[in-house]
Parts: sequence; C-alpha cells; structure tokens
Amino acid sequence: MGGRKAPRLREASVDEKAGAAKELKITTVQVINRDKVLQSPRLMGLLYLVSRLGPIHERTLHMIVKEVQSKGFDMGYQFFSVGQDPYSPALKNDVVSLLYVGFLESEPRYKKLVVSSAGKEALEKVGAPKGLQDLVEASIQELKVKSSTMDARIDLEIKGRQQRGLAQRTAFRV
Repeated sequence: MGGRKAPRLREASVDEKAGAAKELKITTVQVINRDKVLQSPRLMGLLYLVSRLGPIHERTLHMIVKEVQSKGFDMGYQFFSVGQDPYSPALKNDVVSLLYVGFLESEPRYKKLVVSSAGKEALEKVGAPKGLQDLVEASIQELKVKSSTMDARIDLEIKGRQQRGLAQRTAFRV
C-alpha cells in the first residue's frame, strides 16, 4: 500500500508545477486579404512571374525568383540551399498567401501553380513592378528554358514516387 501513496503525491506535485507555469500569450498575426496583396509589389511581382511562365512547380519558382534577383531586380527574398535547390521561407509564405486569397491555384495532379481568373484580373488592375516586367521580358526565353527544365526534372521525380508507391501497394497484396 505504501507504493500507492508515493505516485499520488508525485502526481499532485507535478500538477501544481504545471498549473503555475501556464500562461496565456496573445500574439497578433497580420491577416492577408486581397487588398493587401494588391498593395504589395512583391506579391504582385510573384503573381506576374507565375503568369508569364505558365504552370510551374513551387520549387521551380524558387529557382526562377533567385535567378531574377541575380539579374539585378531585388524582390526581397533571401535564399539558402536545400539539396541542390534554392529555398526561401518568405517566398513559400507568399505563395501560400496568393493561394489563400485565390490569386493562384494548385493543379491537382502535379501540384503546379497557375494564375486563377481572379489573379489575372488583379494583374490587369494593378500590374507588376515595372523593373521586374522589363527584366522578365528581356530574358523570357532563358527563364522559360530554365523553368521547363526544372519542371521536367520534378515531374520525373513525382512519377517515380508514384510508381514506387504503386509497386509497394501491389507487393503487399501478393
């Protein structure tokens, strides 16, 4: 019976410590809406890039934005390498924001980003930063070649994963 009392005492002391350490923290989070997107040159520039390069994988978009920045137009993203590919958490958040407000859509099968009809209307209404437009138009062929090459590589990776998953499911049935 003595063994039973000790755990109960420990539980009570743990509960007291846990109760004393609990705090309510309130943080403010900026809510994104269409008006804020329309006022952001960075988000409109990103939307413009997707519109000019057609359906594009998000990983490819990271590479293209880094390329655009290396050509002299600073979009405000900082990149680091993940494997062989550049990655920017801020760019990822901006893509999520554009998806959230409905200016971008994600193609279901290969998860490529495309500009929605609302996004096209927003581009017609507000446009993209002039310097970005000039740079993209001057090097559109080069950017399209790089994006299509990267997209093809990603499509092969996705198909390979799908085939391996199908083979594994088939192996479990046998």
